[in-house]
Amino acid sequence: MPTQTKEEFYVRRLFDDDVPVFVDATKYVRQDTPYPLSAKKSLKATCGVRTDNEVLAFSLRNYTGKQAEREVEHVESTVGGRVTAQNQLRLRMPRRTLHGLNETARALSVVLGDEVITELDGDLYVLTLARNGGEGALTLAGKLTRSEGGFDRTDVSDADTEFELPVAGVRLRIFLRSPVRDRIIAYGFSGYLTRKPGEMETVTRATALAINSILGLATFRMLSQLEHVDVPAVPRGNAVRPRKPAEQVTFTVPALLFADDGTPAARGRVAAEIDLDQVDPVTGGLQLHVTAGDQLEWNPAVAEAVKFESYERVLTETIGAMLHSAVGVDTVRDLAYDIMLGDLGAEGIARLRAATTDLPGLAAKPNQAEVRSAQPASGAPAA
Repeated sequence: MPTQTKEEFYVRRLFDDDVPVFVDATKYVRQDTPYPLSAKKSLKATCGVRTDNEVLAFSLRNYTGKQAEREVEHVESTVGGRVTAQNQLRLRMPRRTLHGLNETARALSVVLGDEVITELDGDLYVLTLARNGGEGALTLAGKLTRSEGGFDRTDVSDADTEFELPVAGVRLRIFLRSPVRDRIIAYGFSGYLTRKPGEMETVTRATALAINSILGLATFRMLSQLEHVDVPAVPRGNAVRPRKPAEQVTFTVPALLFADDGTPAARGRVAAEIDLDQVDPVTGGLQLHVTAGDQLEWNPAVAEAVKFESYERVLTETIGAMLHSAVGVDTVRDLAYDIMLGDLGAEGIARLRAATTDLPGLAAKPNQAEVRSAQPASGAPAA
């Protein structure tokens, strides 16, 4: 039988009720015309589909709010003296991705039974799929390695395999057989899951989350016979990997510290770091961590009676206010959004580093602090 192919394209978008749904946008791809959106933020995902006699391939791309802002174009036009505006998205069928999924599915057909195969960073993982009606539960069972004769399978002793979520988003390829038609389902997922870049994720969780992302599309749901896949608990342990020095924003601020009665307590520089993984939970602004560091010289006469912890709050608030003033309210808000969504890149980090250069000095008591334009000299801060 000659190979028959069909292509479709869908946009997952929000409508007034804030429930994202897949909408058939195939005609816009065929006619090469932009797809209209009521708002940029309504774009949630796009999905190209290719069907042939053996493989049904899906290529889904999830969008963050920031990515949607970049991809969707705001177009204004004048007709009869009247200005109209529209948000437009240029759609492209991901044929190269779909072709790659098709080829890999055919190669895996000799080892693909009723299990699921997930490809992550070139590694192939085998997961069992336990079905209970439309519910599914995945369990990591083994790995496949490519060989001259095809694929070799090895069992895994660990309950799951962890990996660090990349800044650029996750790319997964998932393969399973349809239980109702003689087709292999090949699914490519590109985007962000529920956790932020730098956090640890597992192959099983990522596979389940990716499958759930496309179950709103009837074609996938009906042919996979899945309504929902159980998502395992978040992996325990350190959720966020320690950042390398090149990825941190650390700086020092000149400071004079005084006891409540005005006695000099310490002088030198306090250390500070901007949290690039979380914003301040109360204000939504940049979150600072201030420590004594190793550049403070303490007055031996009060060293036992005065502790740095007494100054942490007032120093954090004052340095934070200085930093917000240096960066600007609008910029701080944009950077905070990037941190919330895990979108902070090299440009944002560079902007923060520039703002922390040559900050003025501080003079502080445990309950108050003042900014001094130059390196603070001896003397108590003004009351």
